[in-house]
Order: sequence, then structure tokens, then C-alpha cells
Amino acid sequence: MISLAEAESKKNKFNKLGKNLFSKFFGFEEGIDITNDVAVLNRRNIVMKNIVFVSNLFYSLLLFVLSLSTKLTTDWAITIVSFPITFLINKLLKTLIDLDKEDKTKQMIAMYVASFYIFLSAVLIYAKLYQTGTFETASYILIYYSIVVISLYQDKKLLSTAFIYLFGLVTFIHLVWTYQILGASKELGMLEFLKGFVGTPEFGDLIFRSVAFILFYLVVFVIVAIGQYMQEERKKELIKRRQVQNDFSAIVGKLFQAVFINAYIFVNKEHAYQVQKVSEKIAEFVGMNNADISNLSAFSIIHLRYDEIKDLEMKNVAYDDKTYEFIKVKTSLGADIVKRMELSQNCEAIVRSHVENTISDEKMRSIMKNQLDLQSQVILLSDIYITLRGINSYKRPYTHSMSINLFANQIAPYFIPELKERFLKFSDEVEELYNNFEH
Repeated sequence: MISLAEAESKKNKFNKLGKNLFSKFFGFEEGIDITNDVAVLNRRNIVMKNIVFVSNLFYSLLLFVLSLSTKLTTDWAITIVSFPITFLINKLLKTLIDLDKEDKTKQMIAMYVASFYIFLSAVLIYAKLYQTGTFETASYILIYYSIVVISLYQDKKLLSTAFIYLFGLVTFIHLVWTYQILGASKELGMLEFLKGFVGTPEFGDLIFRSVAFILFYLVVFVIVAIGQYMQEERKKELIKRRQVQNDFSAIVGKLFQAVFINAYIFVNKEHAYQVQKVSEKIAEFVGMNNADISNLSAFSIIHLRYDEIKDLEMKNVAYDDKTYEFIKVKTSLGADIVKRMELSQNCEAIVRSHVENTISDEKMRSIMKNQLDLQSQVILLSDIYITLRGINSYKRPYTHSMSINLFANQIAPYFIPELKERFLKFSDEVEELYNNFEH
């Protein structure tokens, strides 16, 4: 017995396979740059070639069914000949499409050949099948089908041209074969025949078919016009987006480089890992959950990853979702690194100002205004403690008691009360942790 989970898994795999196959053969934007008109046209030609192949198979099936019903030798001959013709047409289209994939003129030739064939084949099938009652309706729909297929190119000019020729061919078929007007007019004379024909049901049917065809074309034309407009606007927006992307990548990359060069003094691995351990300990004191502590731990040493984004300027890259995702990840990482470096710089400013006795209430508030969240304050507090305990060019190392006294008397008022209280309460554990570091 197959479990429900296994059945669902197989169904998902089957659906995915179906989507991939459809995308491969009939997806208009499968792996192409939509701002490249030639590449888009080439892909549409490939899709059109596949549609022509499927259409030819359908035409052959119709002819085969007709041959079975009539059992005429001529019908069987046409059915048999249709199969190699199907192969040759697709071979011709493939040759035209592959002739030069980067040449717009050659791709346009392939477009017009495919479009001409699709409406000509529909008309010829109708011309062959219109006399057979049941098949007349099905074959007549193919004429409308050809308009829809040509509209997939999203080209108003092509659709208009196809409509003119197709309407002319359909009208010719109506006059010559469907109602045999030309044959009847020879006996009566054209003027005399028209007088008698105008009031007949056939005339009403001819007018109705013509009007219906025109209305159908107008609807399809409006859809194509809207689609073409949206495509052009989308292309323009994408071009602008890429220009912004390039400028943004270059500017942000240079900005990050400048920040990293100026702040290189703050990128000290030993100091960073000590801050990380003390931050984790203090985070436990204030009752942060495991997920928050894990995030805090990663953020406390994120500036050590500055090599990953020193240069964001990208050249000769594909403009796809992977590229945008790459930029998004890198810029997000860069923003976090800058934020973390800002904490290090603020720590240095606080400690140095207190050592040199240049700190003021206004300056302290200015420094702390961007460190209002608990995570930032925990890391900043840990950084201040590690910096006070260490040696620096402007000060000697502070003892634990000196560091705690400085924090309690001068720095603590600017931190969250809960954080201040828990740090002072468990400061002995912080000292023990610090003493276990290798100095």
C-alpha cells in the first residue's frame, strides 16, 4: 500500500515535471533577458515552432479521421503526405530560427514565415474539410485559432497584416466554395445574382461570419495592444532597475570599502570573540531566549565577515533572480556589518571620552540614540567592558572593580534599567568569564 505522503510526493513530482516540460517547450521567458528584443523574439519563434508542430499533428489527425470516414484514395494520399510535410515545415522553421539567433532581421523572417504558415494551413484545412458537414465547424474554428496563435507574438503590426490576408482568404473561400457565388453568377450575371442572393439565409450567414471574425480580431488586437504596452513598460522599468542596480552596487561597494578601511582598527578577532562570549553571558542574565541569543551571538562577530562584501561592483553578470538575490544578501550583510562597526566605534568613543574626561550628558545621549534595542545594548555593554579591561594607546588596563565602578557611576544611566541591574548583579560571573580568556 502506498502511503498518503508517498502519493502526495509522487503527485508533486509529476506536477513539477509537467511544469518544467511546459516551460521548456512553451514558456516565452524561459531563461532569456526580456530587455533583449532579439532574444525575446528568438524564444517566441521557438515556442511558435513547437505550436506549429502540435498544430500539424492535429491537422494530420483531422485528415486521418476524414480518410477513415470517406475511404477515398485521394483523402488517404493527402493524409499520408501531411506527415512528411509536418516534418519539413518544422525543419525549415528550426533552420531559420537557428540561422543567427542574434540577428533581428533573420528572426523576423522566421516570425513571418511561421505566422504565414499557421494561417495558410488553417485556411487550407478548412478548404479541404468544409464540405463534410460535421468537420466544417471544427475546421472553421481553426481560422480563429490561427489568429490567436499569431497574437502570441504580441506584435500589433504582425497581427494587423495577418488579419488583412486571413480575412481576404476567408472571404474568398466563402464566395468560391462555401456559397459558390462565383459559379452561380456565371449563369445569372453578377448584378442579377447579387439581387437574389442578398435576401437569402446564406447572405445573412456570410455577413454574420464576417462581422463575427472582425469582432474577434478587434478583441484579440486589444489584448495584444495591452500586452505589448505592458511588456514595453516592464522592459523600461527593468532597464531602469538594472541601471539603479549597477549604480547602487558600485556606490555601496565603494562606501563599504571606505567604511572598512577607516574602521579596520575595530576589526580585531580576539576582541570580537571575547565580546561575543560576554554578550552571550549577559544575554542569559536578562532572560533572552535561545533563538535571540543565537542571533545576538552571530551579530556580535558579523563584522569579521567584511571580506565577503568588500567589493560589491559586479561586471558582466546575468540579470536574473539569482543576481538580485545575491545583491540583496550582500547589501543586507553589509548593512549589518556597518551597524556592528558603529557599535564598536561608539564603544571606543564612550571609553575614550570617560578616560580623558571629555564626556558630557549630551554627547552620551547622542551616542546612545541609535542603540535603543536590547541586542545592541548588550553587545555595546560587553564591548565597553572588554575595552576597559584591555590595554590601549590612551589608557592602561582597568581592573574589574574599576570597570564596574565606572559603569555604575557614569555609564549605567544610559542603558536599559533591566540590563544595568542584571549586569551589576552578576558582574562576578562576567569577571570569571573574562579571566578564563587567553590574554
